[in-house]
Amino acid sequence: MERFDSIALGTYRGDGYFLVGYVEPDPNDKDGYDPKVDADNYGRSLVQKAESPLDENTEIVGMDTRHGQPHLDKEYLPPDADEEKKIWLDDDYGFYQMRDYLLENWEDYADLHIYYNE
Repeated sequence: MERFDSIALGTYRGDGYFLVGYVEPDPNDKDGYDPKVDADNYGRSLVQKAESPLDENTEIVGMDTRHGQPHLDKEYLPPDADEEKKIWLDDDYGFYQMRDYLLENWEDYADLHIYYNE
């Protein structure tokens, strides 16, 4: 997957967060590229920025079209959680709808990540 879009969200509860968008295949011309039409797969992720450039960033929640249908992956859940990690979305859920949803709800997901993992 090719990174297509990144949005810095700032600091929340002491950690940095950003949204990243990605598409597949790699777009030749980003200006005229429409992920809904031109991408085989697309997605967005809410990411907690690593404290050090040597550490890995942490994906908290992802939304993408892999597995044949748009869905949301609750990456913040621990492996032994009693809750489903995947929520299936409507077939027409688009790249920009994913962005808007995560922009509206990212702090709630950051709080869930903190609750389950810190």
